[in-house]
Amino acid sequence: MSRPAPSPAAPPFPARTVPVPFLAPDTAREHVDGAGPADGDAAEAPLTWSQRYYLAEVDAARAHGRGLNVPRLYRLRPGTTEAGTVTALSELLVRYEVLRTRVVRDPAGTVRQRVHARGALHLAVYEAPAGAVDDHARTVLDGLVTPPLDVTECWPLRAALVTEDGHPRCLALAFSHVAVDAYALVPVSAHLVERIAEADPVARAAAPAAGTVARGPREQAAAEASPAGRKAAGRALRHAEEAYRRMPAAVNPAPDTWPRPSPRHRFLHRTSPALDLAVGAVAARTGESPATVLAAALVALDAAGTGPVPHEDGTGETRYGAVHLISANRLRPETAAAVLPLSQPVPCCVDTAGATFQELVRRTAAASLRAFRAGGAPPDELAALLATVARERGVRLDATPALNYRPRSTALPVRPTTAGELAAAAPRAVTRWTEADPWRASHYLSADVDASGIRLLLQVDTAVHPPEWAERRLDALERLLRAAALDAHCPALPTLG
Repeated sequence: MSRPAPSPAAPPFPARTVPVPFLAPDTAREHVDGAGPADGDAAEAPLTWSQRYYLAEVDAARAHGRGLNVPRLYRLRPGTTEAGTVTALSELLVRYEVLRTRVVRDPAGTVRQRVHARGALHLAVYEAPAGAVDDHARTVLDGLVTPPLDVTECWPLRAALVTEDGHPRCLALAFSHVAVDAYALVPVSAHLVERIAEADPVARAAAPAAGTVARGPREQAAAEASPAGRKAAGRALRHAEEAYRRMPAAVNPAPDTWPRPSPRHRFLHRTSPALDLAVGAVAARTGESPATVLAAALVALDAAGTGPVPHEDGTGETRYGAVHLISANRLRPETAAAVLPLSQPVPCCVDTAGATFQELVRRTAAASLRAFRAGGAPPDELAALLATVARERGVRLDATPALNYRPRSTALPVRPTTAGELAAAAPRAVTRWTEADPWRASHYLSADVDASGIRLLLQVDTAVHPPEWAERRLDALERLLRAAALDAHCPALPTLG
């Protein structure tokens, strides 16, 4: 294994900073049920469920010197001017109020959001050496996204313009996760492509319904506090309780039997053409998505590390596996095009008893659909529920997310494969330790998928697992999927080794 990647180099000092003023005089005058007081320049409201979830993650990451910021880099169309870039960004801030929203904490511990009607974002301008725009822009983006963003003191957005010979070439943006998730960037990219940027895969995925008014953070908070929102929360909590009462107990924090590396959270990155082929082959055979195939593999690994438990109807024993999935909660037109985070982890618990892996994929598809339909809930109520169930069961439960599947604009090939093809592809796998932003999880698997294949990033908390556990985990995941790709009757539960 190679050493962790070094921290990204800081960008050169900008030649200058340009203000991006915004004015949205209607912000304070809008009436939103459940919103707090407005002072003529700003309006306050509670944080949404997802904002509260992401704020807790951001706070935890900051303790490790990380920011949990979301990077985006846009190449600008020829002829784009600095003034045009400023105008496009100003329009973006006016259009999407979460980008001009700060978090307010009072001495009593109450946290809320304050939406500002006016202000200015600072746009840093960097001049790239001739012929080195792309490398320079990536360096600028790394420097922009790495330092934590304190959303109580600044906007949840940083911006930098990269020029060549004085002409704008790239726009680098870093968003706080308290303001956006991956889906929220779809309309952001669509706006920038419409104004100044070249075609972007994320923007091409945008398809908001004509005439739809996207929901803002205050509207979302009010919707969650409404009777319908509380009913939805109750449904999500009932689903979570059912999963918590079935899911396997979590591994207890390990004793000091190995050297603890620093930092505490380590990140194992893997690309594997053989894994791509295997996932696509199982997806082709089962008719389910590659995301469901990966989720089923994680369920199988989770169940394989536990013992059988009595079946609820008393007819024998069964064995459950669990995976926490990121639910986007964007089923309605007003949330589909909303620029605010709507993602939260939801538990997905699956009975593995008597299943081949092919059958487990189908069971996981049904269970994940139920989980996604249940959706998110207030994080504090979920945490209280988890503590209650864990105490009643007398075990430790880990409710942190385990799989974040992030498909891009291109699809993974879904087709049968052969043993020879898998064997030929296996030597091209690349595994290395990298740096990333930590989540509050004993283990967290991100899967980014595009035309190049699946890029896995497995976080391991070394207070719970030694780093070698991550290597064994990804090896077991690939072995299981390669076996399932060639054998429709492959057992659901692998031998972990």
